[in-house]
Amino acid sequence: MSWIFSSLLLLGLWTLMVEGARREEALDVLEGRDVTLECHFSNPRLLSGVLYWMRHRNGEVDNVAFGDQALDANYRINFVESESRYDLTINRATYDRDNGMFECRSVKEGSGSVLHNTVVNLTVLIPPGSPHITPQKPKAVEGKPIELTCSSSGGSPDPQIIWYRQGSDEKLRSVLKPGGGRDEATTSVLTISPTKEDHGNEYRCVVSNRALAEGERMETSVTLDVDYYPRITIGPANPMRVERGEPATLTCEVDAKPPVKNVRWTRGKKFIDTRQTLFIEQATEEQAGRYICQADNSLGILREREVTLDVLYGPIVTVPASKDLEEGQNLVVTCNVTANPSPRTIEWYKVDDESFRQSGDILRINSVTATNQGNYVCRAVNFLAPTNQEGSDRVGNATVAVRIRHAPGKTFIKLSTPVAVLDEAVVLTCGSNPPGWPTPRYEWRRHDSETPLLVGPNYTIPKAAYADEGTYTCTPSNRLGKGTTASMPLKVYQAPSILESLPETSVESIGATDVSLTCRAQGKPEPKVRWVKDGNEILPADGLYDVAVQQSALGSNGVYTVQSKLMFQGSKRKNSNQMMARDRGIYECLFSNEVREVGTPLFLRVKHAPITVHKNNKVAFDVGENAVLVCLMQSFPNPSFQWFRGNNLIHRNDPRFATNETALQEDVYASQLYISDVTDEDYGDYTCKGENTIGEHTTTLKLQPKGPPEPPVEIQLVSIGTNSIEVKWEEGFNGGIERTKFIAQIESELGSQQEYDCQYQNPCVIRNLEEQTAYRIKVRANNIKGMSDFSAPLQVNTGVEAASIPEPEQVYFEILNRVVSFRVRSTNLLLVGQIKKKPQGTSEWEVISSEYPLSGKEYEEIAIDEKYPEEIQVRLCAVGMEMLCGPYIEAQKVDVLPARAYKSSGLQYWVGIIIGGIMALALIALILLCCCRRRKGSKLKKKAGEMEVAHRGVSSQAPPPPYYTVGRDNKAMDGSLQNGIEDVSKPSIYNSQQPFTYGQMPPSQQNNGIGYMDNSYSNSNNGGSVNSQDSLWQVKNGGVNPGNYDTNTTQPPQMTPGSDPRYPYDPMLHGGYGISGYGDYSHYPPSSPHQTPVPHQMQMAPHQQPLMGKDDNGYYPGVPQQNGYMANGDAYASVQKNRKRMDHVDGYDVSGMPDPYMDHQMDPNMAMHDNMQPQQDNKPQISFDESLESGYSTPNSRNRRIIREIIV
Repeated sequence: MSWIFSSLLLLGLWTLMVEGARREEALDVLEGRDVTLECHFSNPRLLSGVLYWMRHRNGEVDNVAFGDQALDANYRINFVESESRYDLTINRATYDRDNGMFECRSVKEGSGSVLHNTVVNLTVLIPPGSPHITPQKPKAVEGKPIELTCSSSGGSPDPQIIWYRQGSDEKLRSVLKPGGGRDEATTSVLTISPTKEDHGNEYRCVVSNRALAEGERMETSVTLDVDYYPRITIGPANPMRVERGEPATLTCEVDAKPPVKNVRWTRGKKFIDTRQTLFIEQATEEQAGRYICQADNSLGILREREVTLDVLYGPIVTVPASKDLEEGQNLVVTCNVTANPSPRTIEWYKVDDESFRQSGDILRINSVTATNQGNYVCRAVNFLAPTNQEGSDRVGNATVAVRIRHAPGKTFIKLSTPVAVLDEAVVLTCGSNPPGWPTPRYEWRRHDSETPLLVGPNYTIPKAAYADEGTYTCTPSNRLGKGTTASMPLKVYQAPSILESLPETSVESIGATDVSLTCRAQGKPEPKVRWVKDGNEILPADGLYDVAVQQSALGSNGVYTVQSKLMFQGSKRKNSNQMMARDRGIYECLFSNEVREVGTPLFLRVKHAPITVHKNNKVAFDVGENAVLVCLMQSFPNPSFQWFRGNNLIHRNDPRFATNETALQEDVYASQLYISDVTDEDYGDYTCKGENTIGEHTTTLKLQPKGPPEPPVEIQLVSIGTNSIEVKWEEGFNGGIERTKFIAQIESELGSQQEYDCQYQNPCVIRNLEEQTAYRIKVRANNIKGMSDFSAPLQVNTGVEAASIPEPEQVYFEILNRVVSFRVRSTNLLLVGQIKKKPQGTSEWEVISSEYPLSGKEYEEIAIDEKYPEEIQVRLCAVGMEMLCGPYIEAQKVDVLPARAYKSSGLQYWVGIIIGGIMALALIALILLCCCRRRKGSKLKKKAGEMEVAHRGVSSQAPPPPYYTVGRDNKAMDGSLQNGIEDVSKPSIYNSQQPFTYGQMPPSQQNNGIGYMDNSYSNSNNGGSVNSQDSLWQVKNGGVNPGNYDTNTTQPPQMTPGSDPRYPYDPMLHGGYGISGYGDYSHYPPSSPHQTPVPHQMQMAPHQQPLMGKDDNGYYPGVPQQNGYMANGDAYASVQKNRKRMDHVDGYDVSGMPDPYMDHQMDPNMAMHDNMQPQQDNKPQISFDESLESGYSTPNSRNRRIIREIIV
């Protein structure tokens, strides 16, 4: 039953919701258009109620339809029950009738309850009226708010009104007041707080509603007129910097509305001017400061700005005029400086002493001396940077004369001129250093007179004469003492004076013979003479002139008279002495000596027939142009001209021809032939004839149409650069066209070609070339008519930078062979060697070889003639450019050139291979040797270990063997110590003495002395110290009865190591000194219980005892023992040894070093005993490192160092 109840409850709720449903919507319609208001029912049951439409407008409610009946003729009901639709259609909607709310209802009959309700808000759309802004011409004052109102009426719905500022799409905030209908205006109020920037701004009011099409809107605008307070711009800069004494201009520009009539300038609350521009003619420090400009435009606020005038000036320096001190006092001078801006630096310096400098405004010198006297300058510098000008330094200085009271020092004399000249004034000035203070009194004398000539610093000779020659002395003095006496020899010279001058002009005829010019002058010293023509010196070697000079002494004053004669003769003249037209010119004879140079000029003219001097015999003009043919001839006297066409004389009265003559410089005359309106018949040859009283001359000029230019000729080199070449050429005929271009073709030595456009330039600089490269250069001409052929080529090489030229290295001069040798680093440059020498006894350098070609080898050798030059220098230069060189390098003088390894690179290569091979072989041999020695060492250690085991249980010990010294116990008195290193019996520290011919010790007395050192086997070098017990053991061992020795001549039997049963001590195992556990008592090692008899074959005569190396067990086989030795029965006797230098033996007398003489001096008779069994060794063992370490050497694991113990 529960589900039935739930279903009924849901149905009831649904019914209630349907009956009370209300829908609401909005709808727009343009006025005059039809519109349908829809009323749809979702539940058909609702149609059973009463249906009607109502209209709500202006607070009134009217029924406009009931059921299916419309109550207005313009309304129509569209009731479709099957579609549950009850619509109201309005025909030609009007605002007054239809603008409002329409409601569709379904009411239940009998109860009146609303079953359905649909509300349609119908808006009849009407476009808004045109917007209007008030005020139309808004006037505002800066800072005071103003309202702009935009209104629009007659629109439906109420329009939207939006404000914009000109140039911006941003909406401005405003207050909108809707009208509520078309009969009331909708307004929008924009409030503006105006500023200066708002002046002239345009404000737009935009109006729109839904009646307007999309994007359509209505707008209007107004322009805001704002009065604003003054804005002052002061300048031209702030601060305004101007240099003192310069004009200054301050400006006060005012922007205001309404504009100001004038401004007010004040300074220090004092009125100055009312003009906007304040002009100061000359700025002074007093005029610097703050200037204020005020402006008022009657809006109630006074504005003002200030500008600072900064007057700049350089340092004004003041110091005391002088400062007098005694020697030893301290000098302190303050430098007062005023400047704007402040000086960057203040420093002191001393006049005529560049080494003296002090920074700061105080000059301080402690304990002054005479050398400190002088003029000291305080120098201050600041930097002035006036407005709108470049800055610059200003310097101010002042000088203080520091005067130290002292006597004058070393005196000197100076001449006012380099030399004293006859009849001219000369002044001798005397001074001293230090100068002396108070001011010294200067006394002048001549060497040949005791009478003073003058007192004063200057001795003036107003008009020097030969009688004034001599030696002058000057001695300064003051109350503190005298200075030294200085002397100066005075020589009076005479400037060259012309005794015989050349005439101003001279006229000669061509072909004249034996013409000469003569001039004469005198002077002291002897004048030198030279001739010049048109500014160029005449050289007789040119083959056109000859010069003869004669000189003679005049009196005994050294005055000479010199006469020179210029003769017009030479190998290049006709008949060697005839005058030529080219002799015309200005000649000058010049005399010079140490005083000056003087000369006498002459203008020489040569009479000759006319000579053609123009270059081209062609002219080109096109048909219809006016042609001009120019004929240039040099002639003296002046010529007359005639023109011919073929053989026909051209008359001056011909209307198409005209002539004109003009005199030019240097006797050159020009004649022009004018041809008007050229025709084809006018082309051809024209003859120009010049004639004077000497003769006549003709030349032919060809008139032709304009065409391509002719090739250039005579290309010449102007200059060479590292990457450029400048060339010039003689231009060919230009084809009648004035502007001719030139193109250079450049071909390198590698075959590459390029063209360079010289344009109209002649000379032409060709750039972008390779350094020190050979080029072939050809030039051709080009104009609008065409191009010429190439000229003949010019061969030239580019240069090289001097910095890239290498210096010669390892420069030697071999005295014996007179050869200069040097090394040249590898370079791509083409170089030559240049050598100069300074012969002995001279200071002048002489170039020996200026262009020595290099062979290309690493070492160059150049033979010279000089055997004993003072100096030799070598440098390298670029080929073809003698002046483009590296620095000179001085040669080292040697008797014989030092050996230079491997001058050939191929030899170096093979030597490297050989050395490498030898080193490889040596390395292999070293490795093999190390392996062998390591194998032997391992055997020795193994056997030593076995011996050590055997020794451990032995306690009995025999007395030590006797100690045999080689001399006195006091080593300082033993002369053998000095010769110890030469002892032939000491090839190794492990060797014992060589056998001697004394009596043989009985076998019972023989000890195993193998390996003993000659003098000692203790820690004492070469025989023990004063504390050593070696001598005691020597005495104890000497207790053996000497009578027991065999006195016959039989040689004692030889013993092998360990043959002494009483004392089997082996220093080889101890390293020749006391070991750990024994110390200096290493003489008491345990005795060996095993002894091996010496085979008879091992017994040798004394003279057969060899020096041997160790055997495989580390022993020295066959070495004689010392056991029975006593010199003549005296255990203290010196051992007699052969003296032999052993300096060459490496490691001689050093513990642990092998004997280099042992291995290779084995007795051949020992070879048969190689199979002998080694003796068993039961001596105590020590480690390898310990066994080799002693006072003589460092451990074997490190590098050996030899140490000598010297006992005094």
